[in-house]
Amino acid sequence: MNFVFLFIILSVATIYSINAYPNYKQLHTVSTDTNARDSIDKLRKTAINKYSRYKDLALTSNATTSNYKMSSDVSTSNNEIFSHVSTSESQTIPIIDDNPDKAYYVKIIIGNQEFKVMLDTGSSSLWIPNKDCTSDACKGHNRFDSSSSPTFKDEGNPWDIQYGLGNASGITGIDSIQIGNITADNQIFGLANSESDDFGYDDFDGILGLGFDNLNDLDNGSSTLISTLIKQNKINPIFGCHFQHASGVDDGTFTLGGVDESKFIGEITFNSVINTVGFWEINLDGVKLDDTPMSISGRSAIIDTGSTVLFVPSDDAAAINKQIPGAEFDNKTNTYKVPCPPDPCCTSTSSIPTISLRFGGVDYTIPSEDVIYNSLFQCITVIVPFDLEGHPNTWVVGQSFLKNVYSVFDVENRKVGFAHSK
Repeated sequence: MNFVFLFIILSVATIYSINAYPNYKQLHTVSTDTNARDSIDKLRKTAINKYSRYKDLALTSNATTSNYKMSSDVSTSNNEIFSHVSTSESQTIPIIDDNPDKAYYVKIIIGNQEFKVMLDTGSSSLWIPNKDCTSDACKGHNRFDSSSSPTFKDEGNPWDIQYGLGNASGITGIDSIQIGNITADNQIFGLANSESDDFGYDDFDGILGLGFDNLNDLDNGSSTLISTLIKQNKINPIFGCHFQHASGVDDGTFTLGGVDESKFIGEITFNSVINTVGFWEINLDGVKLDDTPMSISGRSAIIDTGSTVLFVPSDDAAAINKQIPGAEFDNKTNTYKVPCPPDPCCTSTSSIPTISLRFGGVDYTIPSEDVIYNSLFQCITVIVPFDLEGHPNTWVVGQSFLKNVYSVFDVENRKVGFAHSK
């Protein structure tokens, strides 16, 4: 994610050289109110960095609120979208949940060495720690040893990605990269020689950006791993994601070149991407609390698997949180807190409404238990105020929503699809 939005409770990534990197620190790990405020502040900075340059990037003529394509542009026919997909050219691999629903990663092999990389549709760069990295954050993770790879090529171009939580920098390399049983040949990737301390808290080693090529910070828009696999005819131009709940028994899956039909029911409804920046941004048709529609329309949503929560324009966030019993705005954190129950393990959600987002004429629901994030001494709603400069009607939709749907990303047709999870 060119820099992700933190906590992703505030996940917002920086386009281009901002690189998205989600919060990666859930409030679940916060032990005091003071630390919670500090963590949220860092999360917000990450979001700001991740998307701060969005206002400066060239958008298509229809990427303004007044010209958004509406639901008539949506296809609900799986056969139509999948006309270019052969099920024999797909690969499904497990998704691993990092620190209860904070971030999700998969395993890849680069030059015979295994790495865990976070799936981030909010950015496009792939990077991992280098053997030469001496930062404390690198020491607790797998580091790439080029001398152990017979296929490695030292390209050596510098890169530097800034995150709200910190930064990572290094040089580029070229190698064969295997994901599942599929291998991308001569793939450009980043070798981090320096990482800020914040990266040391995560279980995953690096980030796998799943945005479009022009968002890639390496070599000024080089092919992403997904793009390389498509160009080399290794996979169909589509991928699907099922993100599991940490509290459940279901397994998450990442399907390259197709979808995992065992993880959803009914039709997949597709929505056109409405910009040329490199984000998976689509129209958001409406919002409901329980069964009551809200006066929120003409919005767009950046679908960001590297974000934990939902970053929402301040006015929209205020209107939604006003309907959540006990929610109060906290000026110090710019979030909405709700009373925590006597037992710090969890918040009672009996009075918390569900929140439904409408895409392509279909409502998809965030259940009550996922509307609230808990820490030991602070409970916060996942509807976090965030105003994207120059784009006042744009939401950033992260895992609080995505772990409740099946998501499909059609690279060839530039569409995002959702289906109801089983």
